[in-house]
Parts: sequence; C-alpha cells; structure tokens
Amino acid sequence: MPQSKHRRSGKNRPRRYQTEEPEKNPTPSPTWVPATGAALLVVGTLIILVGYLPAVSEVTRSWPGFGSNWGLIGGFVVLATGFGFLTRWR
Repeated sequence: MPQSKHRRSGKNRPRRYQTEEPEKNPTPSPTWVPATGAALLVVGTLIILVGYLPAVSEVTRSWPGFGSNWGLIGGFVVLATGFGFLTRWR
C-alpha cells in the first residue's frame, strides 16, 4: 500500500497551538462598570413600572412622539444600555 504524502519520515512538525504564544489575561474592568450596569438595570425596570402607573400615563398620553409608550421604550433603552455595560465586565 502506498504511503501518504503527508508523512515525513519521523519529522514532527509543531502544531499551530504549540508555536503561538498563549493569550495574556485581559485587564480587569474598573469597579464602576458592574455598578453602573446593575444600576441601569434597576433604573430601567423602575422606568417601565412607573410608566404604567395611571397618574403618570394620563400625563404622558398628551406628549408628542411616543404617546403613552414612553415608559416602555425608555425603560428598554436603559435596560439595553445596562446589559451593554455588563457584557464588558471582566
């Protein structure tokens, strides 16, 4: 049976993972990053909840633009920003 062309009579080639330097550990995030992310999650939840209170929704219904959905839209924007902060946390 013919031998494969990939064999090299006893010569071992170093593999790619053996020749590259290992990755250095990334620098840890500042302490304000997780605190800001958690605070934004809480604030976003509060904005959504406050937006559905009857007294608040009566006032905001006359606002142009979002109508009575300002709390939902604003809350989700703040929540998304909080999640964005927490994905950068190391």
